[in-house]
Amino acid sequence: PIISATIPDDWQKETCLEYTEDINFDTDASVIIITSPGYDVARSVEIIEQFKKKNKIVVFGAHLDKFSDRILKNTCDAVFYGYPNPEKMKNFLIDIEKGTVNEEYRFGTNLNFSFDYSMLKKQKMPFIPMIASLGCRYKCSYCCYPPIFEGHYYLRNLDYVISDLKEVAIMNKPAAFLDANLYNNRKYLIQLCNRIIEEKFHIKWGAQCTVNIGDDEEVLNLLHEAGCRMIFLGLETLDNKNMVQLNKEMNADLYSRQVKSIHRAGIQTGAFFMLGLDQDDTSTFDKIYSFFRESKIAVPYVHLYFPIPGTSLAEKLRTDGRILEDYFDDYQYKQSKFSAPCSIAYFSPAKLTKPELEAGFLRLFEKITSLKNIFRRIFVPDLSIALLILKMNLEARRKSKSMRHNALQSGLEAVTKTSAGWEIKK
Repeated sequence: PIISATIPDDWQKETCLEYTEDINFDTDASVIIITSPGYDVARSVEIIEQFKKKNKIVVFGAHLDKFSDRILKNTCDAVFYGYPNPEKMKNFLIDIEKGTVNEEYRFGTNLNFSFDYSMLKKQKMPFIPMIASLGCRYKCSYCCYPPIFEGHYYLRNLDYVISDLKEVAIMNKPAAFLDANLYNNRKYLIQLCNRIIEEKFHIKWGAQCTVNIGDDEEVLNLLHEAGCRMIFLGLETLDNKNMVQLNKEMNADLYSRQVKSIHRAGIQTGAFFMLGLDQDDTSTFDKIYSFFRESKIAVPYVHLYFPIPGTSLAEKLRTDGRILEDYFDDYQYKQSKFSAPCSIAYFSPAKLTKPELEAGFLRLFEKITSLKNIFRRIFVPDLSIALLILKMNLEARRKSKSMRHNALQSGLEAVTKTSAGWEIKK
């Protein structure tokens, strides 16, 4: 929706969202602009290579992190960092017309224009993505946002957010604010909720927020009145010593109370945890599983910590000699299309062995995504939210099964390569 809105009227365009439709590799378009989350960069490279074989000018857009620099710059004609706006995109396309394309462009953070949601109207999507802000006020050591935004955030003009919501409301689907932290600015969030209430959109939506929103009863009640029914929380760990390692300004001892406050306001929760931090041991897996059950998290998610290049935690682990060599190339190679959470430890854990961490993660993920646990989570008052919770949990279950299959295949490959007779016993 962002990129589509920036294409000038004198250019023809066609759009594709590969999550829901096949790519038209036979298009007669002369310029291909691709964007994806950082963790899907390997799939982006596959797409870029196919279009390059057809002599297309290929650009990777909305690139923010250092995660995929060396890969993208070797495959496409140009990369643009940040987010396009109509003026920047117009100048960029003029360069293409002149044949003077630069290797990289800096597009910045100005999103004060209306997005083009017409491209999503026929898509079979469970929710419609929204953006109200960029960046995050926190500087967590594991996150790719601090090296980019340095603890700053940028708010969109509310008039444009409301304009987008009017378009989304017509689609009669839930909306999801993909902001890193919609609770960056309390005053702005209150204004947003009040505008939604005033406009009488009657739209259900969700967002990512920091867990300390659970201490703000006024905002929680306002969120519910404005239609918010799901908040996703990056909790990451239950150990406050790990919080220090993550430079995360939260208190794990308050998690249970804060989550209960969110639930009392009539809002369901999703929660993300990472495994393999320095205080994690064999008891960590059961503790996280118990937290998910006792706190009644509707969409629980776990993954192994992945050392993102350029983040302070990854650089410290590298300095300490705890990063596995060529881990990024290995991750890119093993990553599947629309990747599952990272299930391989590309670093040396402190209190667990690498095999213990990987096996413990898989067991935990399988327990979380058992059918018994999934169906326990869907008994919520709102049927449409229950169906969304079911869909997200079943998707996590599918990924769990895929990771278990990949782990077994890797084990079999290891046996065949080291067995003198190339013979495998069950």
